[in-house]
Amino acid sequence: MNSDIPVKSTLNYYKVGGSLSADHPSYVKRQADEDLYTSLKNGDFCCVFNSRQMGKSSLRVQTRKKLEQEGIRCTSIDMTTIGSSDHTANSFYAGITFELWSGFLDDVSNFYHWWEKHQFLSPLQRLSQFIEQLLLTKVTQNIVIFIDEIDNLINRESKDEFLEFIRACYNQRAEKLEYKRITFCLLGVVTPSDLKDKKGIPFNIGRTIELAGFKLEEVQQSLTKGLVNKVDAPEMVLQKILSWTSGQPFLTQKLCKLIAEIEESPKPDIDAIVQNYIIKNWEYHDDPEHLRTIRNRLLIDKDVAYKRLKIYQKILQYHHIDPDESGEQMALRLSGLVVKQQGKLKVYNKVYENVFNLNWVEENIALLARPSDVDVNSELKNPKILNYSRLVPIALILVFISLISLGSSYTVVKSQAWNQGYNSSSIGALLECIRICFLLILEVYVICSEFSEETIQLIQDKKLYLRRRVTYFLGLILLIKLVLHHFWYGPQELLGDKQVTANEYFNHYLLPYICYFPYAVISFIVIGLPLSSLSIHVVIEDCNKLNIKTRKYKNYLTQITKEIESVSGLLSMAAKDKIVQQLKQIYWDFLEKIKRPTNLLLGILILIYFDATFSRNTLSNSAYLWTQLFCIFGFITPSFVLILWGLLAYQKILEETVSALFKLNFDLSEIAHEYSLFNLLKKVLIPNIFFQTICLICFLHISYTIFKYLAFNYHG
Repeated sequence: MNSDIPVKSTLNYYKVGGSLSADHPSYVKRQADEDLYTSLKNGDFCCVFNSRQMGKSSLRVQTRKKLEQEGIRCTSIDMTTIGSSDHTANSFYAGITFELWSGFLDDVSNFYHWWEKHQFLSPLQRLSQFIEQLLLTKVTQNIVIFIDEIDNLINRESKDEFLEFIRACYNQRAEKLEYKRITFCLLGVVTPSDLKDKKGIPFNIGRTIELAGFKLEEVQQSLTKGLVNKVDAPEMVLQKILSWTSGQPFLTQKLCKLIAEIEESPKPDIDAIVQNYIIKNWEYHDDPEHLRTIRNRLLIDKDVAYKRLKIYQKILQYHHIDPDESGEQMALRLSGLVVKQQGKLKVYNKVYENVFNLNWVEENIALLARPSDVDVNSELKNPKILNYSRLVPIALILVFISLISLGSSYTVVKSQAWNQGYNSSSIGALLECIRICFLLILEVYVICSEFSEETIQLIQDKKLYLRRRVTYFLGLILLIKLVLHHFWYGPQELLGDKQVTANEYFNHYLLPYICYFPYAVISFIVIGLPLSSLSIHVVIEDCNKLNIKTRKYKNYLTQITKEIESVSGLLSMAAKDKIVQQLKQIYWDFLEKIKRPTNLLLGILILIYFDATFSRNTLSNSAYLWTQLFCIFGFITPSFVLILWGLLAYQKILEETVSALFKLNFDLSEIAHEYSLFNLLKKVLIPNIFFQTICLICFLHISYTIFKYLAFNYHG
């Protein structure tokens, strides 16, 4: 091995993250270096738009140094330092002008006086006057202004005006020759379409500099030197590194640094290093942050993240797709995850392909729970369409129809047989009214507050076509059952063995059921069936989501346990915090998923109790049995399955977490108390109004039973 470079210097030879200084030895010169330098030297406006950590800022530093050596005056403006998005135009342009003043002129103290002196002009005019009257007058050399992090300009009110100003500087070259001496270079994580103005015209002046990944011939001069004391064949090692990173600057520097710092063998196993220190448990090893940045850019904005992931999923499945310059595809490219090569869109490198693999994509698609192939112009795409202001009036109309139906069957129609059968207490209509009001309140609450997104998904998602068809089919069967019951079986059951005339049969036996029929349709078709279908759908979706999160957390525990064992506890403190943080997230995920079906379950239990205790005499034996079976299998069973499965799964996770923390000699008292299964149940039940109602009912029922028992013994 070559030993020209001291061992100590090789450890600090590579720099991972941040800009490289102008004289940093590991800077890799690419074609973009020559393109940008030549273009700016010739006075061309330039744009360097690419994903994060591709070397844009380092390119700026290197190019500025070369230009200044040629006698060209340069300065850099970082848009992240020019106030925030809610700052006024005055402070925005004052910040820009101050940066230019301090970059090119000597006495900064004069800036404040000059700015105030020209306050009769608009802020943009002051900037324009500064460039034309001061900057181009006092600075006789050519001028290059680098504007970095231009993506921070997107959400500012001054964006269009400022970009138009830059465009105006370019256009004025035709009339004012002095403007040929000033050149702008914009750098950032944007596309020209992101910088389009209100008229939809993209910012497309000047030359766009392509910033590609490292090539082998480019890295040989710089990156090889840091490996000469570590490996036998530095060029072969670099070739293997590039096969994993495809020249992505951040990952390439990181792998080189890992080999220089941790590798002891002169023939390193690059595949093993990538797997153990980058891919496996990648969130833990992602320091400085890189992969998490890509993940965050992918998942930001839930409304469009689903579409991005679906496109990326297709790229993984087919290895590449045709680019169409859509917003979703451009977002994928700006994340750095995919790249356009040879007219195709494909994953940038093998590292990204292994980290953000099909399993990861499918898990996150499921977690986003977005309806696929939904018409983006549909009003129903917004769950807020199912809100109280819309559903409460509908519920009131249904209550009104139910009251007319109940009033007709119990009061208007004078049927002695009906009153003897279903209104022996003379309050049958009142009990039924209370029942329908409770059901409608429960339905509106569940749809608006608990299952709004799932309701939209069940209505619109084309993948759920079969579930909707099953619901429609069951609704048809239920409707036929209600028709048969109300127009034939019910009247016959009420008639029994009596012999009556046709007129008496219609007026006293059939007509009450006809009047009662709208109420039954509302109870079972409008309320019962949708709630039942929705509860089953929610159980399926939530079980799937919890299963994905559970597997992900278990894999995380397995990886972190192996890490702990491999380093003999050296990473224990960091590992403890990460495990507890992950457990906290799982705890709240399970809490959310269990709480929702609990509300429905407890509400239906109250209804069953009400039917069994108060309104039993308002239903025939067959209707009562059928109603209870519908409640049990349509509501109680699916809700109970999700709750029970969720509690058992959480308990299993808790046990595995305790086992992992025990290996770290961690104090388990906090976990046992704060994240216990008992505490989870407390958070689900104690604040629940339905649970409080059931407790009150039980208390009153027990008190009434004791009172009756004491009264009976007293009189006995």
